[in-house]
Amino acid sequence: MESLFQALTQEVKTTYTLEKDDFDIPALPQAQCIVIPLIRETIAPLIIRNNDADMVTDMFAANQLRVRMIASKTKGVEKRRGNQILRSLGVGGKAAANKAYIKDKQPASEVFDLNTFVFGDSANGAGKAIYPVHAAVLYSDALSVQGLDQPLIDDVFRQGGISEEFVSFDAQSHKTSSNIFTTRSVLPGTLFVQSIVMIGKRMTREAFNHLLLSIGMAGAYGGATATTGTNLKTHLCGVYWGAFERSNNAPQEMLMALGEQSKPTVSDMVEKLETLFGEAYHNTISASDLDKHVNKLVQDFEINDTQLVEAYHQASKQMKGLFDAWFTPPTKQGKKK
Repeated sequence: MESLFQALTQEVKTTYTLEKDDFDIPALPQAQCIVIPLIRETIAPLIIRNNDADMVTDMFAANQLRVRMIASKTKGVEKRRGNQILRSLGVGGKAAANKAYIKDKQPASEVFDLNTFVFGDSANGAGKAIYPVHAAVLYSDALSVQGLDQPLIDDVFRQGGISEEFVSFDAQSHKTSSNIFTTRSVLPGTLFVQSIVMIGKRMTREAFNHLLLSIGMAGAYGGATATTGTNLKTHLCGVYWGAFERSNNAPQEMLMALGEQSKPTVSDMVEKLETLFGEAYHNTISASDLDKHVNKLVQDFEINDTQLVEAYHQASKQMKGLFDAWFTPPTKQGKKK
């Protein structure tokens, strides 16, 4: 992992001069692309639907109709997990998800933090002010390896609104509840390919480790009100980097390289994706080495490892310097020396 960490940036802001004032902005992007290909494996029923009329969200890709899990279905869960990590360590996560607000004269660092830097966010402010932070990490949609011509979808009849009397009759309205519906979910054993891309040499070592911890190993994904527990397992297929992006980063290209597979296995897919990305990028870290690193991060976090906690505190100070300088008007920053 050290070869990757040496390629990451250490500075997250720079001083910029425009007309009379010098002011701080995020460090200007450089030519760099880091990609982590992922395999997502359903291990319990998973609801992937963006419209009540949809049986399941799908799209035609790599010559087949496939299940499509839009980026926010995974990114949203991992962004929230990242906030939970910061709260546990007392170094951020003060704002509720999607409800960030910066009061007049309030330092931006009281709302924005390392998680904001990694996953992006925006906050409303006094008047009509909006404070946007572009994500350092870009999630692709996840596309199923198996096509919808295979039995991937399960239908379950449900009846909601059952009263204390174990009936669906509403005594107040004197009507029978109409909360009868069918839930359609993706069955366990469905595999998805996805990529996480970081461009512009924006990621620091601490930010990269925070991303890995936030991804974790498994979690509860899908429709929030119908999530029954842990239902998705994540397999990391290594880390690859170079100066420029490659077309392999796109899920459709990954599927084309994997070829038609009636009964795909995770181990076979990891091996093929390692070969695909290893040939495209000059710098590589294998899936096994990355797994070892993630397992170590998880263990260190669970025992409050001193070095890990200190790294988070240092990153918190760095983010405070970035966001306070970035969102403070030049007239209030004072003249740069």
